Amino acid sequence: MQELSAANIFLVLKTGEVVTPSLKRGTILPGVTRDTVLTMANEFKDELQPIMEQSIKEAGMGEENIELKVSERDVCVADLLNAAEVFVTGTAAEIVPVSSIGTSETPADELDGEEEEELFVQFPHGESSPGPVTTKLLDMLREVLAEKRSSDATKDWLCDVYSSPEDFRKGGCN
Repeated sequence: MQELSAANIFLVLKTGEVVTPSLKRGTILPGVTRDTVLTMANEFKDELQPIMEQSIKEAGMGEENIELKVSERDVCVADLLNAAEVFVTGTAAEIVPVSSIGTSETPADELDGEEEEELFVQFPHGESSPGPVTTKLLDMLREVLAEKRSSDATKDWLCDVYSSPEDFRKGGCN
């Protein structure tokens, strides 16, 4: 699994890992919102840690002593089965929860084996409301955009749209 339509996919796994497919294969566009979520998840790990624990506990997937880890790697079907939350990112969409993924409307545990290629996974969070990690990352993104949250990693993200073309060329957002 690599992308979902025109959006980048992220999984919040019961192990505490927030994972998105790597760009190494060259088949995924390096989205700005994707990169923003990766940066925020790394930059604000301490703040996200208890939210991650809450998500996993609420999903009934409780693992002891989890540690939040942010990864870019290949994502496989087993990861989908171990996801407490799934969300997608995109420039216009920001961060959107995903309630299920499938090639069939039949849940994976109800398939009779005849339809080997069919898959349906319903995620614990996302159907009626976004999960805690999805919600927190969306809040963080909006705070950065509204200049209510900043860190060394995010301080130069927003440019003064009223600066002169010369100032913009000199340093952009500096």
